[in-house]
Parts: sequence; C-alpha cells; structure tokens
Amino acid sequence: ITLKIALQETVKTVGSLRFCGSESVETSKRDMVMDDKIYVAVTGRDLENKSSLVWAIQNSGGREFCIVYVQKLRLCRKEKERAHKIVDKYLNICRQMQVSAETIYIEMDSVEEGILQLISNRGVKKLVMGAAADRHYSMRMRDLQSKKAIFIRREAPATCHIWFTCKGYLICSRFGQIGAGMVFVSLSRRRDDLYLECASSNSLSQSKITKGTESFPSSSMVKDDDRIQVSDAIKRAKQSENVYISELKCKKETENALRTTKEELEKMIRKLQYKYTLSMEAVRRLKQEQEELKIELKEVSKLSSNRKNHGPPQYFICPITQDVMEDPHVAADGFTYEGEAISSWFEREHETSPMTNKSLPHTSLVPNLALRSAIQEWLQASSS
Repeated sequence: ITLKIALQETVKTVGSLRFCGSESVETSKRDMVMDDKIYVAVTGRDLENKSSLVWAIQNSGGREFCIVYVQKLRLCRKEKERAHKIVDKYLNICRQMQVSAETIYIEMDSVEEGILQLISNRGVKKLVMGAAADRHYSMRMRDLQSKKAIFIRREAPATCHIWFTCKGYLICSRFGQIGAGMVFVSLSRRRDDLYLECASSNSLSQSKITKGTESFPSSSMVKDDDRIQVSDAIKRAKQSENVYISELKCKKETENALRTTKEELEKMIRKLQYKYTLSMEAVRRLKQEQEELKIELKEVSKLSSNRKNHGPPQYFICPITQDVMEDPHVAADGFTYEGEAISSWFEREHETSPMTNKSLPHTSLVPNLALRSAIQEWLQASSS
C-alpha cells in the first residue's frame, strides 16, 4: 500500500488561506491543472466524517484520495498535535481499505471559504463532504442541513462535482462539467432504492443508484474501467438486495410466528385471569358468609344467654308438671306443687311424696298465696 504523503512539507500562503501539503499550490488560473483526485473534507471532531470517507472509497473504483482537514488559524501546539492524530486515523482507514491517500491541512477562520479556495487553486474536480452531522441523519432527510455544505454547493466552481453524504448514505450531489452548466441532483427514497434525478440547463436525464453505489450520468466523466467497476458494483448491490429480500422474508415469517405465539399466550393469560377472578370472588363470598355466620352465632348466643338470665326461678316450677305454677299448694312434705297436679297424684291413691317418695301423714293441701302473688308479678313483668 502506497501513501502519497510527503516527508518534507512545503507551505504556500494564498491570501488568508494557508496550505500544508505534499506539493505547493499554483494560484494562477491560467496554469491551473484539473486535479482528478477525490477530495474528502473532514472536520476537527474525532472521526466525525468517517462515514463520508468510507462511502467515497467504496464508490470510487480504487482512485487516489486527498484528505482535506480544515482547522482554524492560530491553534495552540496541543490542538495541532490532536489534529494530526485525527488525520492519522483517517489515513489508517485508507490503509485498511487499500487505497492511496495524501493529506492537506487548511488553516482559515472560515471553513467553507477555505474549501472554496482549495477547489479554485487546485482545480478540484471531485469533492466528498458531509451533508450534516451523522447524529442528525434520518430516513426523511432529503436535502442539506449543514450551512457550510449549502454555501459550498451554491458557491463552488461549476467544474467541481460534489457529493454530500451523511452516515454512509448519499443525500444529494451536484455535478459539474467544464464548459457546461452545473447539474443539480436531488434524491428520493423508494423502498430500499435511491432514484437519482439529474437536471441541467440543456437536458434532463434519470439514472438509478442503490445505497452506497452511484451511477455517473455522463460518459465523459468516467473511463471504461470505471464503467466496468460501476457495473460490478451494481451487480453486487443487486446480490445484496436479493440477500436483503430473503432476510426480510425470514424476518416476516419469524414475526408472524412470534405474533401467533404472543396471541396464544395472551389467550392463556386471559383465561387464567378469568379463573383467578372467579376464585377470588368465591373466596370473597366464603369470607362474607363466614362473617354472617359469626354474627348470627353471636346473636344466638346472646338470645340463649338472655333466656338463661331471664327464665323463671326454679321455685316457680312445679316438680310434677315442670311448668310455671298457676295455683301453687303446699303438701304435707313441705314442697309446693301445682294444685291440680298434686290433687291428681292423690286421686291415683298415692300416699307418698312426689319429691321424696316417702309416706305422707295426710293428704291435705294448703294454698301458697305468697308464691302465687310472686308468680303473677313475674308473669306481668315478662309480658311487658
């Protein structure tokens, strides 16, 4: 790999522009020779224009390159060393891609003015530069966004053919030709192809390019070997397109399978959620019934307790009938019985005590008036 980088640099000042390169620059337009190298303009940020350089190399057909590094005047030593390191990185990319390259440093306060003077003084015919920073790229990008690029497209000499790229894609270009009007190019994306529409003052022509591959519209601008290389590049692009279509088909099939699996999972999740809802509803009902049973049990316990607490005294109960006495009478054994019940006991020829089963001295009965009054008072209180 041969890199055309001079070991001993020469410097020539043109106005406020300072060129540092492998050869001096002749300022006379009469003696100017058209330079067929491809110039790639780079900026001070670390490898910000790497995509522009790679695009130019991939679409050049093995041409020679010149990396143009634009920097401001009166830089300190550290900044200059940093600039040289950045340019070395660009040169390393050229080495890896097996192309020859040289470098030009431009020191000028206005970057766009420096590039314009370089085009005029060196007779640059082909220039590649950024349409915008890579971070500003989008699929909807149709025109230049960089003010420097817009200025150069408008003010550059008509002899210079300029390609404006961003993130490895050709955004637009401006064709130039000696003795003819400038040719402006606009790009529009349709699916995966780019369609190049070329318009000039004399005629309109249309040609098709693919991503990363350009078809030159004029036969006077390319040589026969360049045509062969462009044809090979188009074939490779078509092969890449077929591979892309195949991968896209596989991707769609995979997406369909994933979509089907996702729908099945969603159905299962909905069923599980429905069952879970039913289970939670059953649990809620059981808890509610349990609470209701607890309340009822408390009420029953309370009623039972009330009955025990408010029941008739035991001495109001007749030992024979086990009911509250209405007409209590005292027998010879000293116990009080319901008058009718104890009389029936004696009528059945029982001469014993119903409580002790011992013989009674007599069967005479004495009314228990005090107990009768107490029973009547209790009955009235209970009914109220």
